[in-house]
Amino acid sequence: MRGERKLKNLLKSLKRDEGIILLCHHNADPDSLGSAIAFSNFLLDRGLRNVRIGVAQSIASYSRRLLKFSRVPIERNPKISERVVFIFDTSSLEQLEPIKIPPNAKLIVIDHHVEKENPIPADISVIDPKRTSTAEIVWELFKKLGYKDEDSAKVLLAAIISDTSSFRYANAKTFKTVSEILELYDFSISEVSQLVAPVSDENVEQSKRIAVLKACQRMEIHKVRKFIIVTSKVSAYEALACKVFLQLGADVAIVGSEKDGVRISARAKDYLVKKGLHLGKLMEKVGPIIGGSGGGHPGAAGANGKENLDEAIKFLVKEVQRFLKGVGDG
Repeated sequence: MRGERKLKNLLKSLKRDEGIILLCHHNADPDSLGSAIAFSNFLLDRGLRNVRIGVAQSIASYSRRLLKFSRVPIERNPKISERVVFIFDTSSLEQLEPIKIPPNAKLIVIDHHVEKENPIPADISVIDPKRTSTAEIVWELFKKLGYKDEDSAKVLLAAIISDTSSFRYANAKTFKTVSEILELYDFSISEVSQLVAPVSDENVEQSKRIAVLKACQRMEIHKVRKFIIVTSKVSAYEALACKVFLQLGADVAIVGSEKDGVRISARAKDYLVKKGLHLGKLMEKVGPIIGGSGGGHPGAAGANGKENLDEAIKFLVKEVQRFLKGVGDG
């Protein structure tokens, strides 16, 4: 991977009292948060003492079980005075708002996304788009740096399970990484999967059901030849609503929210992904429309911003329609 040598040289140059902060994107998912927690453990075990983790805006509910593995403070929207700033699973600075990074900070980005339009001006970039999660990249770095730690391996495996949707989007490299972790440590997949399972207390379950029912009530259907695109708006659980729409028969689902800013989730059936649909790339184009950023996998993607939800949904529908018109019947 590019940037590995520079990263190794930086790590060698760090003094014990060096201020270091590790940053995660909006609504930090297990891949972003788990990678940051694992890397903070690595830095602590190297003797560095002033390490903390910062999260933009919030932590996803299904990431919160990973917090118990962190040995450093995790702060929401922290003020940064540190000279060294690591950024995980984040391809643009918009995904870190409202966090302000000092202009003299040394930026290190570790990610599996590639932002072509407005990339982070990093001093060191360790990026591999062939990986299905940032956690896999962190694991590769640990191997090359000779670092082994059971808790760190567990959160990285949890992150991989989450970011690949329980291996739905995994590739050969993913399974190689998982095999290496399982050979070193006595984990079971089912045990680690529970760390990133959806929160399931009664109140949350009720709010999920209400959100999905409201999404159904507000849905709009767009037909393109034999294909169906469904759009809707909710105040929460956009991804869940998308999943339900696919189960109900939609080929592509797009659901947005305007609560606390603009959020959009989209999902597509696997056979359209195999034919070339890439929702993650479409969400990258949505970022500027909503004053934020977007991205994701071919079949599952999202975006966060500040405005123009209706315009963004219309854009996505138009782009998906254009794609579907070119899809053959076979």
